[in-house]
Amino acid sequence: MPSVWRRRSPARRRCGGARTARGGARPRAGRGPAHPHDPVSEGVEHGAAAVAARRTVGIIALDKPAGITSFDAVREVRRIFGERRVGHAGTLDPTASGLLPICVGRATRLVDYFHAQPKTYHCIVRLGERSDTFDTEGAVVAGGDASELGADAVRTALRGFVGEIVQTPPMHSAVRHSGRHLYELAREGVEVERAPRPAVIHSAELVGFRAGRVAEAELVVVSGKGAYMRVLAAELGDALGTGGLLGWLSRTRYGSLRLEDALTPVALAALDDPATALLPLDVAVSHLPRIDVGPQHAALIRRGQGIWLPRTVQPDAAGECRVMDPAGDLVAIAEIQSGLLRPSKVLAG
Repeated sequence: MPSVWRRRSPARRRCGGARTARGGARPRAGRGPAHPHDPVSEGVEHGAAAVAARRTVGIIALDKPAGITSFDAVREVRRIFGERRVGHAGTLDPTASGLLPICVGRATRLVDYFHAQPKTYHCIVRLGERSDTFDTEGAVVAGGDASELGADAVRTALRGFVGEIVQTPPMHSAVRHSGRHLYELAREGVEVERAPRPAVIHSAELVGFRAGRVAEAELVVVSGKGAYMRVLAAELGDALGTGGLLGWLSRTRYGSLRLEDALTPVALAALDDPATALLPLDVAVSHLPRIDVGPQHAALIRRGQGIWLPRTVQPDAAGECRVMDPAGDLVAIAEIQSGLLRPSKVLAG
């Protein structure tokens, strides 16, 4: 006789949640470990993470000591904050010291805006020496005798470098060629053709002069984007007929930042809470016209939407601006045209 197959009835739904062990009692509510995906616990953790992320956003005015690279400084800030998104705004050579803006977290999106701001350098040019790197890091050789040079001759030559000029980037620089930094090629003994680039020197003042076979000219230079103080030193020496190199350099201002307000990496690491040293995001764009908006407009801009501005708050000239909310936080970078403000880079978290 053929066997009869009987369909098993579907398992009945059990009430009360988890299945109990045979002969055991159902666990009482509120006892035992929390569920691994407990929404309340996760909400608290995510909220704490969001607060921590907001606190690790901003600008550090770092006083870079001589003897380390700018990337060494970035690496140290990453270690201090435990944050990978860290970048600097404007390389300082290993032999140079001074103000190095460090962008942390979302602030890394503003690095290029720093580059548009003026920088002030205090430097010493050695006249009567030459170097293949235009500074003391390279092979230094004797140039022409600078004994007959005086301060007036240096001032006269210096005037020729103020304004819009053209400089050829040195081989020992962070400029890229075919995907590689020029300094990497230079270390391998490779020299490549470099196209001259426009640069701006806003002012160059001789503040001290020490005569001698190798004379020293102490300068304070305010420059724009793309200017190399090493190239300026070498070209100043060539203009004077003695050759020259950069003997010492410190960056003392960068936009609204000042060296006297900066912290060394050691001082930053010694703070009980390094986040207290973070400056607001708008430091990077302080040169742009400021537009203040109310809560409703700020919410629209955070969603990437444009807004029409009342005539009373429009800047005198159209163009790029920084948008601030009622709390004084940077919401976005925007473009204004005919009264319409369109966000181009939204930054509010």
